[in-house]
Amino acid sequence: MDYGYDYIYEYNYDYPVSHGNGGDAAVTILLTVYLVVLALILAFALASYIFHSIGLCTIGKRMGRDHAWLAFIPFARDYFHGELAGEIPLKNKSIKNPGIWKLVLPIIYGAVAGVLFVFLFVAAIGAGAASSLSGNQMGGIMAFSTTLIALYIVILVFAVVYSAVYSVLRILIDIQIYEKFTTRNMAVVHSVLSGIIPLYEAICFFVMRNKPFNPGMEPQLTPPPVPPVYPGNKTE
Repeated sequence: MDYGYDYIYEYNYDYPVSHGNGGDAAVTILLTVYLVVLALILAFALASYIFHSIGLCTIGKRMGRDHAWLAFIPFARDYFHGELAGEIPLKNKSIKNPGIWKLVLPIIYGAVAGVLFVFLFVAAIGAGAASSLSGNQMGGIMAFSTTLIALYIVILVFAVVYSAVYSVLRILIDIQIYEKFTTRNMAVVHSVLSGIIPLYEAICFFVMRNKPFNPGMEPQLTPPPVPPVYPGNKTE
């Protein structure tokens, strides 16, 4: 029976839908953290460069070294740092020009590592190609992979050896410099910590730059030339 009533049912549901806002927020947070960390690293690097250069320059001037401004020049400051130490005595020999070695060693390492990488990479391609041409595709892949692993091991060993040699050289240089202002034992401690803790060496040089030299460690500065005195000259 129809009573003349029309029943219309409308159901409307409003559900909040996220369209990637969580992912965008995560990316924003990661990017912010990355920028903050990068800014801190750059700030530490800049502070280390400034303190290190000021300390080296001041110590160099007090030691009577020419061109102390080299402490502010990239690469040249490595040479100047080593030359401040002077000749480094060892058991049977000595390092006469530590500044040159400190400057040249990274260059030698970069050149040898580059040549070694190219040589072994070409050898890996050759080994893989030779196996492939013989009809053994799987053997070619294995030969290429094995040679690349050997490449990685050789370069890794070379990098470790270089890092050890360079670190020892740097420690010996720092001991020679620190020993002018503190005891031998403390010089060794400061030198080891300088190779481990970032900014430590820069702060040490900056703090020690105006400290008095230890007795017997004073630089042998060349006295100013005395004008010649001729007979008959009157002295006031």
